[in-house]
Amino acid sequence: MITLEILLLGLALAIDAAVVTFAIGLLQVHHSKPERLKRGLLVTAAFGIFQFLMLWAGSFAGYLFTFSSYGYLFQFVVATIFFLIAFKFVQESLNEEDRELEWGLMPIILLGFATSIDALVSGVSFGTLPHPYMAALTVGIVTFLVCGLFYLISQFFQKIPDKWLLRFAGLIFIILGVEIVLAIFYKRA
Repeated sequence: MITLEILLLGLALAIDAAVVTFAIGLLQVHHSKPERLKRGLLVTAAFGIFQFLMLWAGSFAGYLFTFSSYGYLFQFVVATIFFLIAFKFVQESLNEEDRELEWGLMPIILLGFATSIDALVSGVSFGTLPHPYMAALTVGIVTFLVCGLFYLISQFFQKIPDKWLLRFAGLIFIILGVEIVLAIFYKRA
């Protein structure tokens, strides 16, 4: 089942990959349109697949944590993870260094893995869902679509302030973390 929370999580996780996709798109200006399209599809598909796989793998870890003797602490751990991811995004947005990317299949695979580590950690929160692969697939599709949009935008614009996109993603993770904490206290009251 697709919920607003899963779509927001997908959007937040996709922002990191979308910024990288945008940067890669800017590097493709010297290629022909068909070649740029092929490369754009490769990048967006790789990032979407990695987000899906890593989120799904994280859900298995979440399942193991939830049904252990420490399960009562699980939701606090998830909220803390979301706050840490938000902190990471905001911290990256404050970094003034330029990011340079090289093109090739191996860098794309490594970038797909690196931008989806957040998805692995976030997937832990899906450990109790009956069908976590559906949520993971939704996040993967959202990532594919957002990355595709950013790749297309990169073909028309030279600079979008990625620091604001990272801050927006951080805000989404803060909202998700606060929602979890409030749900915990609401259930206990």
